[in-house]
Amino acid sequence: MRARNIKVIILFILAASMLFAQGVPKLELTVIDEKINMSQAEKEGRVAITYKPGDVIRYTIIATNTGDGILTSPLITDPLPQGVAYLPNTADGLNTVITYSVNNGQLFQAWPPTYRVLNENGEYEEKLASPDMVTHVRWELTRSLEPNESHQMGFEVIVK
Repeated sequence: MRARNIKVIILFILAASMLFAQGVPKLELTVIDEKINMSQAEKEGRVAITYKPGDVIRYTIIATNTGDGILTSPLITDPLPQGVAYLPNTADGLNTVITYSVNNGQLFQAWPPTYRVLNENGEYEEKLASPDMVTHVRWELTRSLEPNESHQMGFEVIVK
């Protein structure tokens, strides 16, 4: 009986060490912004890149698991900068569910997002949000990120 107890304890210790040896995931985000409609002089580096109303900016987000454990169902949320409006149907990312917020990240919805207003009868009415009302874009990855694996997402905005 004593030998059997020792085997059970050893098996428990091995199982626990394997469980804890799985590592710890760590999400690191890199955000790259690129002006889409640069002038030839801006492209060649002869003048500084400037932004004016109507310019389109592409934001690319790279999510990397820099830890040594598997990152399951990562959720990446990017607030839009002030002075820009989301361009509809530009958010992308393979193996993701993309949602949007029009209330500073409190609630996320599929496209097109809606909001509620109180009408003159005192009843709430659902309205479609305009693209310039979008405050955040969120991606939920539908697959895990292995250690040292990256995933790319993005969206475009227009300068107001």
